Amino acid sequence: MPALDGHVITFGTKPPAIRLIIARPIPAWHTSRRPEYISDALAVLARARELIADEERWCRRSFARSWLNIPVPVQSVAARRFCAVGAIMHAGRKLGMRVEEARNVLERQIARPIEQWNDDPVLTHAEIVAAFDGAIAALGGSTP
Repeated sequence: MPALDGHVITFGTKPPAIRLIIARPIPAWHTSRRPEYISDALAVLARARELIADEERWCRRSFARSWLNIPVPVQSVAARRFCAVGAIMHAGRKLGMRVEEARNVLERQIARPIEQWNDDPVLTHAEIVAAFDGAIAALGGSTP
């Protein structure tokens, strides 16, 4: 039987490249740059990122799911997994802060509606977390 001598045949099984998000600056005129909104948006984004930092805690196609993968309300005590929007909603509720600015900043980073973006089947968990990092960096914060 002939040896391949280091030649490998591929059939398109190469994993897709990760498209990491780079922080897009928030313009000075954007409402998310108002000092009264920055600290709340940073806190909500940081807590939401923390909620979904572990891939096991992230989900698609519903705001929140239980460990049994059953969709549940974001505020439910059974909520253990969150989509990007669900994580923001949950973080805002727990912190007692508004979430609109956090959503706006994240949406500016990804340049599309968060719900469609989160549920995109080619999107990876690493890209989700990178977008949160970009949004936090755009507001002048830092991530772990």
